[in-house]
Amino acid sequence: MRSTAWGAWTAAVLLLAGCAGGPSGADDATPSRTPTPLPTNAPATVAERCFVEGPGDLEALTGADGSSLTSVGYGSGTDAVVLLHQTGAGGLCGWVPYARWLGEHGVLALAVDDCVHGASRCTPAVTADTRAQVAVAVDAARTRGATRVAVVGASMGGARALGVGEAAGADAVVDLSGPDHWDGVPDAVAAARATSVPLLVVSSDGDTGIDGDLLDDAVAASPARVKDRWRLEGSRHGWDVVTDGLGDDAVVTAEGGRVLAWVRAALAG
Repeated sequence: MRSTAWGAWTAAVLLLAGCAGGPSGADDATPSRTPTPLPTNAPATVAERCFVEGPGDLEALTGADGSSLTSVGYGSGTDAVVLLHQTGAGGLCGWVPYARWLGEHGVLALAVDDCVHGASRCTPAVTADTRAQVAVAVDAARTRGATRVAVVGASMGGARALGVGEAAGADAVVDLSGPDHWDGVPDAVAAARATSVPLLVVSSDGDTGIDGDLLDDAVAASPARVKDRWRLEGSRHGWDVVTDGLGDDAVVTAEGGRVLAWVRAALAG
């Protein structure tokens, strides 16, 4: 699945990749109360890591088994959004513009790398267990004061959000352009059948490789009382649904505002 135009700079961060991953596994992971320091040879700020201006310190969210995931947080509040990235060496970097905007609009936004990006370092069991990785981030949001947490994923992250979001402790799930099949998580229809928390699935009809009709079936199969399916014109994919442009030039789209409004309503309901 494509990683959008962030490829112009992702080669510069290829060496940041951590441990190898793979499907299966089932060990739990919960964060410590205080994020641990990043390795001394890792970028300490979003500006250094993602080649953007503006604030943002990178932190390591640590699980009970010693695994840690690189993250950056913006804002605060009792409502939180955990952002799962799409493929590409930049990892969480593509979420930074939207995360900052969310933080400025009254929610805690926590963008997090998976076990193979940034300075993330995981045990083999957690590397192989997508649910455990997402649970680290959801639990970290709660330790920072959130009482309601939505998991929002883009592309690969969307498939992961749908696949394990509720099992990882999310109170709502948003899938932006997630493919209906992805290694390490249930297929979309099976995942939706197991999702009873509020669910939103968004895709563009011109997005190559995304089966919109199958995603329709997935949402229809969900037992959630609140569930919505948005099919957009054009071909925007992943985080390009909610932001337009790159890095410091990115602006939040109308759909970005709609997603926040949906999350707030879902969490309040």
